Amino acid sequence: MRRRVNKYGAKKADCLHGHVHDSIKEAKRCNELHMQERARLITDLEVQPQFWFVIDGRQVKHDNGRRVGFKPDFRYKEGLLRDTVEDVKGFKTSDYVLRKAIFKALFPDINFVES
Repeated sequence: MRRRVNKYGAKKADCLHGHVHDSIKEAKRCNELHMQERARLITDLEVQPQFWFVIDGRQVKHDNGRRVGFKPDFRYKEGLLRDTVEDVKGFKTSDYVLRKAIFKALFPDINFVES
């Protein structure tokens, strides 16, 4: 069986906490965030949380019925318990740019960080 190659050159990598990440950069960032959580600089660290897009009380869906949402790489609380989501990016696709814009419009109270 042939192994699937990422078209942007990213290689899957494990972090020290047993997660499989889409890139080495993302795995390194996971290790850093876990260290920050142990040092109590951040709290409530989540890996790949899911946010679904709901507009005017209606779930946004593709024509095939699948829900539309955004899955950042990490979510955590920092400072005065402010929710933060973080996405590790090597290359920004047009799909990502659109989802990021919709996410920021639907979740304005959540701090968005790209690394």
